[in-house]
Amino acid sequence: MYRTIHLLCSFSTALALAFSSVLSAKPKNSDLVFEDFYELEPFQVVGDEIPITVFARSGGDRRYATQFAHKVVEVAYDTLEKSPGPGLVIIGKSGEPHPITLLESFMAKAKRDGAPVELRQIANELEESVSKWREKIDFDMGDDEGEEEMPIDINKLIDAFPIPLPHMAAQLYLLAWELDFDPERFDLRLSELTADELKQQNFHEFRWIFYLPPKNTLNKVLKEVLPLAFDAGDLGPVKRALARAAIATFKPLIKDAVEGLRKGVLYWSVLSANEASFNEGDIELLASKYIESQMPRGKILGSDKTERGIEWTRDQKAKNREYAKDPFVVLEPATSFDPEKFAPFFGRYGDEGHRNKRFFEKDGSYFWQEGDDDPIEYLPAGGLFFVSSQRDITLQFIPGETSSYSKVELRKGRFRHTFNRLFETE
Repeated sequence: MYRTIHLLCSFSTALALAFSSVLSAKPKNSDLVFEDFYELEPFQVVGDEIPITVFARSGGDRRYATQFAHKVVEVAYDTLEKSPGPGLVIIGKSGEPHPITLLESFMAKAKRDGAPVELRQIANELEESVSKWREKIDFDMGDDEGEEEMPIDINKLIDAFPIPLPHMAAQLYLLAWELDFDPERFDLRLSELTADELKQQNFHEFRWIFYLPPKNTLNKVLKEVLPLAFDAGDLGPVKRALARAAIATFKPLIKDAVEGLRKGVLYWSVLSANEASFNEGDIELLASKYIESQMPRGKILGSDKTERGIEWTRDQKAKNREYAKDPFVVLEPATSFDPEKFAPFFGRYGDEGHRNKRFFEKDGSYFWQEGDDDPIEYLPAGGLFFVSSQRDITLQFIPGETSSYSKVELRKGRFRHTFNRLFETE
């Protein structure tokens, strides 16, 4: 009797746990709405509570998304020196399309002949966001000498990458979710879509919204991509074994690098949502530095990546502050000048680690040449300055102790470098 009761109790407990698990997973049905999968996962940092909401369909996905977001937001908080504001992390589910697929479908529809002007404008805005995102996921996972570049087409990994969702992009994701991501129904819905529907305020409470692919997506993608990258073809048994060994070697590095980039995209998204704190140039450099801090560089880094991210971004903030004291200015060509004054500028310049340069005159025009590259024309811009014909680079010649000029400073955007004059004996 006791054994029967014990078994019944065990069965009841198991049933209760299973039922509880089902409730926590909240399988979608007609009675559930998108917000039913929200769960507040606040992050405490320096006494502040940062409200982060996670949309997930399983406990495992929710835990991963929460830990992922907390690590990145800690670095973003340090960079901003304040809360980045309330955010929403949407973690996808295996088998569902990546938001980029939904966005591209919408943009194609919105740009077709006869599409409403407002929808076309929204599509252009979203296309600009997508372009910036694509630039962010173009990265190098090789070592410092560039000897171990990964044999991977980054576009084949696209499903594994997260993406920030502007509010109207989040509305598109919501529409697709309500249709169970059925491609035919979604396509029909896009044909009937209005701009007002995309401007609804379903996500107004969030300053930033971020889509995170399921954690296992990368494994699935690599399973398909890596064998293609190391295609053994008709190789013999020895070379085929070497190809398999290469897959085993590169896979951990790729996984580590992609996970670092996933965090970098969230960091960039959070800073972009707080653009009042930094200008776009500052944000781009901070995000690049954070991503760089998370890259394996030929080997998996075992130290604290959060601390390294904080350290590297602090260093970049200091550089940004220095740049702000003397920012790059695009100069306009001078309307009049004395060509005879430019003769002391002509000659060779260089610096360790850089190819030699040459500034010269030909047929009344002035050129700057790097190594064996095609010369670039420069126009006088007043005083000791020249500006490239594309208006994106400046040269400033710096006087020396003699009649010649001992240095030249080249500036392009955030890059600036001074090259020393190389005389004939050098």
